Amino acid sequence: MKENNNFDYKKIKEMDVNEMQELAVNMRAFILNNVSKTGGHLSSNLGIVDLTIAMMKVFDPQEDIFLYDVGHQCYPYKILTGRSDKFDTLRKKDGLSGFQSINESEYDKFEAGHSSTSISTGLGMACARDLDNKNYNVISIIGDGSISNGLAYEAINQMGDTKTKQIIILNDNQMSISQNVGAIHNTLDTIRAGKGYNKAKSNTKNILNKTKLGKSLAKGIDCIKDNIKKVYLKKGSLFDDFGIEYYGPINGHDYEELIKYLNIAKNETNPVLLHVITQKGKGYQYAEDDKTGKFHGISAFDYKTGEVTNSTNLPSYSEIISSYVYNFARKDKDIICITPGMCYGSKLETIKEKLPNQYIDVGIAEEHSLLFANGLALSKKKPIVFIYSTFLQRGYDELVHDIARMNNGVTLCIDRAGLVPSDGVSHQGIFDIPMMMNVPNMIISMPKDAKEANNLIYTSLQTNKPFAIRYPKTNIKYDFGKAKLLPIGSWEVVKGGNDGILITYGDFVARAIKIAEELSKSDIKLSVINARFIKPFDTKLFDKILKAEKPIYIYEESLKLGSLGSVLAQTAVENGFKEKFKIFAINDEFIPHASREELIKLVNLDEETIISKIKEDFE
Repeated sequence: MKENNNFDYKKIKEMDVNEMQELAVNMRAFILNNVSKTGGHLSSNLGIVDLTIAMMKVFDPQEDIFLYDVGHQCYPYKILTGRSDKFDTLRKKDGLSGFQSINESEYDKFEAGHSSTSISTGLGMACARDLDNKNYNVISIIGDGSISNGLAYEAINQMGDTKTKQIIILNDNQMSISQNVGAIHNTLDTIRAGKGYNKAKSNTKNILNKTKLGKSLAKGIDCIKDNIKKVYLKKGSLFDDFGIEYYGPINGHDYEELIKYLNIAKNETNPVLLHVITQKGKGYQYAEDDKTGKFHGISAFDYKTGEVTNSTNLPSYSEIISSYVYNFARKDKDIICITPGMCYGSKLETIKEKLPNQYIDVGIAEEHSLLFANGLALSKKKPIVFIYSTFLQRGYDELVHDIARMNNGVTLCIDRAGLVPSDGVSHQGIFDIPMMMNVPNMIISMPKDAKEANNLIYTSLQTNKPFAIRYPKTNIKYDFGKAKLLPIGSWEVVKGGNDGILITYGDFVARAIKIAEELSKSDIKLSVINARFIKPFDTKLFDKILKAEKPIYIYEESLKLGSLGSVLAQTAVENGFKEKFKIFAINDEFIPHASREELIKLVNLDEETIISKIKEDFE
């Protein structure tokens, strides 16, 4: 591998094709070597290396604006824009972000972590450019999974109407995280299969130019081109119908072809879309062969074997939840499992394989997944939506206006709730409680362990109301016990004490018990309450707690504003509570990337900090 200082986009301007190919080999080795140690998004970045090098050949990142949709395919761009020497800090505390980051580099003029935002943002930037009479390029690089989201088409619809010049590069590797689904994916399949189109277009021009009449006809080649497209591609005229100039499919690993079409796009005066076909995981056999999404985002691994190196023998919460749901679903055909493109992340492979009629992946369409579930609920089915906390944010309108307003029995399995390591600001699951707390009819819960998770799933299926079950990105012990019905809104006392009350939920219950045990050494005896139902809360038990007139501490992994603590504080004030009442939660701020334990300490929710703060009240 060459030295890191060769990873400079400016040097690409003078490179020939052979030199660019050699650079690509070195960059893939560099990415593989680093990501195998730090973890990160691997397959998408290996696939886009050649395209990124070609873009640096044609465009200038100091002048032009690059918007990487989601951002999980921007590692080659980071490497070529001066950040290769910091790549061993990728996704670590105070290190490089796994996405574009405005605060990280002058070359990053955009940042995201959710899909399908690049075209809308790019159109706004392009409009601003035109209003300022400037002449730089705005390039949105979006995947074939992301472009299936309706947000992308809202932007494309306006772009085709205004004719604002923006370059869209559709990086088509036929996968988002797992394999793509849906009609848009099938349309792209049709276009991919129609490779005869570009060859036929070229042959037509060559034949016409050989005769006098043909030369005259060639002047009207645009009309002929459109007709050939419709013959060869059928559905391939989709983007043309939006008013976007379409070129493709283009081989995303052929530098001559890439550079040719990138220059065409650069010289266009109207909006243009380049449909580029790349191979996800290119250059690393394990990633090339991966159909599950394992190498989309992966922890540190042994690149020789492809196996994760720091794995635990304990299953993840995602595995636990999906296995319990599978056990219920195989006995009840009315249970329908839905996910917006999170099959691998939420560990739904068994349900997909063994209960295909009860499993539906709607693709990257969070809003639609909730409305689809609502329709199933209205038809007397029992839909369960598996969705990451961070992506549930996109479905707020559907949650309020449709599911909750009609009070329908939709279960939300909210994965990655709370502080989430490595992916950073855009993926933290700390907003869903404040988001749902003010929604009428919502039931919000969080289990303290696997047994309680099973009970909550069983309870949700019996309740026939909007029911959220949150769970973190952690590993726990499996429990094979039989599920039982939990009274809605019920809490439980998990440890007794007469000096005060510590109320918490989720995996923080175990931390709270440790805190209470440590405080008992200083003769401070706290009761620990498992508030497994965040909404509605246990009004009877909380009324007893208020009447006891002991200090109350709320300990939770959520934003403080709109948290359980804020609701309980309001109730306490309304009941004239005079004792100490403190909320240990996350302040009104975005949280960066780091390990989970580092994040918990960063937001002052580690056991040591809580113990110290409680001790101060008893001194």
